[in-house]
Amino acid sequence: MEIRALQLSEKNPLFADYLENSEKARAFYPYHFRDDWQNALAGRGGFEIPRREMAEILLAQNRRWGASEETLNNIRQLNSPKNLAVVTGQQAGVLGGPLYTFYKTITVLKLAGRLARDFPDHTFVPVFWMEVNDSDFQEIGAVQYLSKENELRRLVLEENPAEAQQPVSVRQVDGQIQQWRQTLEQDFFDTEFKAAALDLFLGCYAPGQGYADAFAGLLLHFFGKYGLILFNPAEATVSALASSLFKQSLTSAPEILNIFTGRQNALESAGYAPQIQSGDRQTLLFFTDERKRRVRIDFDENGGFLLKSPEGYQAIAGEVLLKKCAEAPENFSPNVALRPLMQDSLLPTVAYVAGPAEAAYFAQIEALYRHFQIPMPVIYPRHRLTIAEGKVHKNVQKFNLEYEEILAGRPDFSAEFLRRSAGQGLHQSLQSAGERIRQELAELQQQLAAADPTLVNTLEKTRQSIEDSFGKLGGKITRSLEEKNQVQLRQLEKVLLHLLPESQYQERVLSMLYFCVKYGMDFVDRLLTVLPEDSEQHYLVSL
Repeated sequence: MEIRALQLSEKNPLFADYLENSEKARAFYPYHFRDDWQNALAGRGGFEIPRREMAEILLAQNRRWGASEETLNNIRQLNSPKNLAVVTGQQAGVLGGPLYTFYKTITVLKLAGRLARDFPDHTFVPVFWMEVNDSDFQEIGAVQYLSKENELRRLVLEENPAEAQQPVSVRQVDGQIQQWRQTLEQDFFDTEFKAAALDLFLGCYAPGQGYADAFAGLLLHFFGKYGLILFNPAEATVSALASSLFKQSLTSAPEILNIFTGRQNALESAGYAPQIQSGDRQTLLFFTDERKRRVRIDFDENGGFLLKSPEGYQAIAGEVLLKKCAEAPENFSPNVALRPLMQDSLLPTVAYVAGPAEAAYFAQIEALYRHFQIPMPVIYPRHRLTIAEGKVHKNVQKFNLEYEEILAGRPDFSAEFLRRSAGQGLHQSLQSAGERIRQELAELQQQLAAADPTLVNTLEKTRQSIEDSFGKLGGKITRSLEEKNQVQLRQLEKVLLHLLPESQYQERVLSMLYFCVKYGMDFVDRLLTVLPEDSEQHYLVSL
């Protein structure tokens, strides 16, 4: 593996400004990952969390998943007031989800190691928060990979209609994933690693296994030896610890919405688009009804609440809902804005490893941290990678391309490549001729305006006709070049498919299973070894 940084433009303006530590972005964050660690450590000091209870919960969960002794020892360290957590989180995607799930985890491990060196008076443990309260099964129920025919394949789990709107935490794996094996066997090249990779990834998702447990078991296989702690926040014992936060979210719902709206307006005034859209009268909570469905809680103007289900709104008195929250907090779960606050009220979080969109939405919820008086962690960018396999890398070099221009994702990239590689001179001649004609017509227009202004309109129509004809000629030239350069085009399409599948960064589409099948079960370990600690830039990994 060879690593080098790429100079890519960040697509999210707020994230780009945050990376640059611009004054405009700093107004929305209490700390920056380059220089505020000492202040962040001090900010966590004195903030009480249920350390003993959390350590017991995490020990029970991780033992159930077959965690390593390194992980269990890290959990025991949580009992110490000098211990801090480096946290990341993600939905529990089937077969591990997209590549960036692994990249987040690698970043957490590297950052925890670096902080341990920089601040030896503290200990730091890596924690992965599994977002399994979410009910969007389509978000987690698919896997994508490249076949040996160089086609992007997508396997999708069919959702049981009876489980619609139920959180992932209560769902169990059925036989569908095991049926994928034959397809995967056919789609992947026969390598010495294929059987072991399929055995592992599919084996974790045995029928009857909970999706959360399957995901945890898979990640611990790769990262347990490095001491990674997995956390399922959807268990009743966890909800009981968060019940006071849930109650406060309900009792101060109108005030919270005003705070959130004010921060949204401030972001828009600064030129940033808010990441989280909050509807009128929406609280920060969901409620699990008698059918195990996760329904949104809104508040009304009379101090009561409304449960939003597919059938419509169901009114519920404020005192009734608060009583349910006190007696059965496991039926309540946070929305995307409250989830980080729940996390940091339960864990001694000093840093949260976030992707670009996540880092941006922390700018919105910083105001909520202050309202709930919870210390906000340092928001640390996750590693962002593009993996270039050998044949792909050779084609990039053969065509004299730059990875930066490929990953820019321009829709006219192929046509521009053809112009440059095969027809640059022809297109330049066409453009030059067109420019000369435009200049001549412009001079003629001045003369006509002086001699007979009534002919200017006729000349303009002639000019437009010439422009249209030149445009059509340029299109015919491009199509002619395409026909003559089909081999080059196919190779270019392969490059784009591997590096920018579905016009998205590779890390958002492909599964780690693909690389483990082709390059071995230690592929993740090798990535972790060669990646630098610095995660500010997008890295190219050449195989």
